Amino acid sequence: MQTTKMKKKPEGRSIDVHKPAHNGDTRAPVQFSKLAKDKLDHVKQAENLDSYNAVIDHLYGVWKSTIPSAAGMFPGVGPFEREEEDLNRVPY
Repeated sequence: MQTTKMKKKPEGRSIDVHKPAHNGDTRAPVQFSKLAKDKLDHVKQAENLDSYNAVIDHLYGVWKSTIPSAAGMFPGVGPFEREEEDLNRVPY
C-alpha cells in the first residue's frame, strides 16, 4: 500500500515522507563497527539474502511493519458528544 502524503521542502519541491529519499541506484560508502557487521552477516545468512542491500531492505521492511498503530492511544476518552448544535453541519 503506497501512501501519497507529501511535504514541501524549503526549495518548494515535494518529497514522499513514507519513502527513502534515494531511488536505490546511488551508492554511498558507509562504515560499521565489527559488531554491526557481524549482526548484518548473521541476518544475511539467517534470511538467505544475497547482498547487504537486501539485508537493509529486509530490516527496513520489518521495522516498518512493526510501527505501532495510533488507534486506541487514549482508551480513557469517552465517545465524542457535541456541546452545541452546529447549524452549518451537513446532515448524514
